[in-house]
Amino acid sequence: MLETKLFLAIEKELDQIVQLAEKCITETNAASTNMEEAQFRNFQNLAAATDSVLVLENFIAYQIGRKKVDASVGRRILQDMESLDQKAREICRQQPEEILRRLRMELVRLYLGFLVRKFIAERKS
Repeated sequence: MLETKLFLAIEKELDQIVQLAEKCITETNAASTNMEEAQFRNFQNLAAATDSVLVLENFIAYQIGRKKVDASVGRRILQDMESLDQKAREICRQQPEEILRRLRMELVRLYLGFLVRKFIAERKS
C-alpha cells in the first residue's frame, strides 16, 4: 500500500521534475559548454548504483573540482538535488527515514534521466 502511495506521489511530481531538469540545461547553457553526454551519463549510472544522495553529491563536486563538469552546471545540479530533497520530505511526512531515502533517490534518478535527454536534445539541435 505504501509503495503504491509513493508511486502515485512521484507521478504527481513528474512534470515539475522534467521542468527542473530542462531549466538546468537551458539556464546554464550546458549544451554550449565543454561538457559531454558521458559526464551526464556518469551521474545517471552512479545514481543507479547507489541509494546515497551524498555519494552522488560528492562525485559531482569532485567532477567540478577536476573541471570535468562546468561549475555553473554542477552547482545547479546540486541545487536542484536539494530542491528534490525538500520535495521528498514534503511527500514523506511522518514516514520512516528509509522511505524518505528511497524516494529522494528515485526523484534524483528521474531528474538525471530528464537532464540527459534535454542535454542531448539541445546539443544535437
